[in-house]
Amino acid sequence: QWQKISLILCGYGILKEFRPSEPFVTKYLNNPPMNFTRDEISQDIYPVAIYSTMVLLVIIFLITDLVRYKPIIILNSLSGVIIYLMLIFCRTLFAMQVVEVLYGLFMSCEVAYYTYIYAKVDKVHYQEVSGQTRAAYLIGRAVSGVVSQILVLTNFSYYILNFFTLGGMVFSLVWALLLPPVSESIYFNKTEDEETADVNPNSCSNLYDQNYGNLSQNKIIKGFQLLWIDFKTAFTNLYVVKWAFWWALATCGYYQILSYIQLLWEEILKNEGTQYYTKLNGATEAAYTLASALSAFCFGKLIVDWSVYGELVLFICSICIGILLIIMAETSSIWVAYGTKVVYAMIYHSMITVSK
Repeated sequence: QWQKISLILCGYGILKEFRPSEPFVTKYLNNPPMNFTRDEISQDIYPVAIYSTMVLLVIIFLITDLVRYKPIIILNSLSGVIIYLMLIFCRTLFAMQVVEVLYGLFMSCEVAYYTYIYAKVDKVHYQEVSGQTRAAYLIGRAVSGVVSQILVLTNFSYYILNFFTLGGMVFSLVWALLLPPVSESIYFNKTEDEETADVNPNSCSNLYDQNYGNLSQNKIIKGFQLLWIDFKTAFTNLYVVKWAFWWALATCGYYQILSYIQLLWEEILKNEGTQYYTKLNGATEAAYTLASALSAFCFGKLIVDWSVYGELVLFICSICIGILLIIMAETSSIWVAYGTKVVYAMIYHSMITVSK
């Protein structure tokens, strides 16, 4: 039963990541029929998504468990449908800023995709389903990159790519509606048996303490109390704090790079004065996704005592990431820019796998 549920969710994960227009979205915005300047894209459009994600992620995180995951997954796909309808039909700067707010919502709602499965399967399967949902994400992005590259090389316009992406979003919305509902959740909709198990002092996670005796009988208040207990227990552990701090900074940087890397490529290509290489964004997307999946898989299989060697590996990888970013920012070669993006993504996904 758990394998069936995981397969259904992974199918959704692949569909929602099928967005062939994404590797070329900067080119679409910078060319007819949109005709925004690079300054408008980098200063007036893209930053809106960054800040809206920051705000909406907190809200979505707090309500996802409360509404039992599925409504947020549906909202994820619905926001995607609206985004690409607006990209197809709207032309004003304000409309694109609204699109970026919706994109922030779209990104924030992904938390439901990654947590839904934990409320549907037994804890003994958590590691397996975590790997499967992550694999589905990477497969979806790789397929999307390959398809976008083929379409562009066969002279489909950047505008037409939005229709393929819209189709993927519509299919993901239908798929989301068919997902099995969640009857219990981790915090706000716990069964009495689950609560008793959590109070058990012999629990293998040993997360909770005597605070459990003071929990409210109100479902909402109790859920927030449980969240607070988890938060205190986790972040009084310096080992957890170290990895969580690195994860937060690394993920912030990763999404910043995903948002702005195409603008960097456009600047390099403009200075090189070449046109052919402008069509390789999709191939680069597929390459870094597949390379990241392979490196994350290999790191996940390593038998290493990370409590002993974790700090050293973290230090070395962080230094490598910093060097790659400097090279990426300063290079005048598009091939170096593409290559550093692939290597950077490999290191990032490998370390995220370790931190998990």
